[in-house]
Amino acid sequence: MSRITQKGQVTIPKKIRDLFDIKPNDIGEFTVKEGSIMFLVKKGTILDAHRIKTDKNIDFAKLKELMEKDIAANIVKEMKWFLLMPIFL
Repeated sequence: MSRITQKGQVTIPKKIRDLFDIKPNDIGEFTVKEGSIMFLVKKGTILDAHRIKTDKNIDFAKLKELMEKDIAANIVKEMKWFLLMPIFL
């Protein structure tokens, strides 16, 4: 038997993981069927899960570029504030 933690987590026993070749980063989905909780394991990563749910492809290179530009803009903004600060010695 498995125990549910305070965070609602459950450990899948090793025998079952081995039997179904469940690996770290595989994804799954909980459903309710006939009053029971079912957990269907799907191979892949969380990025694959996003595609399954939305049918949209994410351009991660573009996303990274946008994030870098946003971070750079925030750094420049902070530097301007720092450079305008009076220096007291």
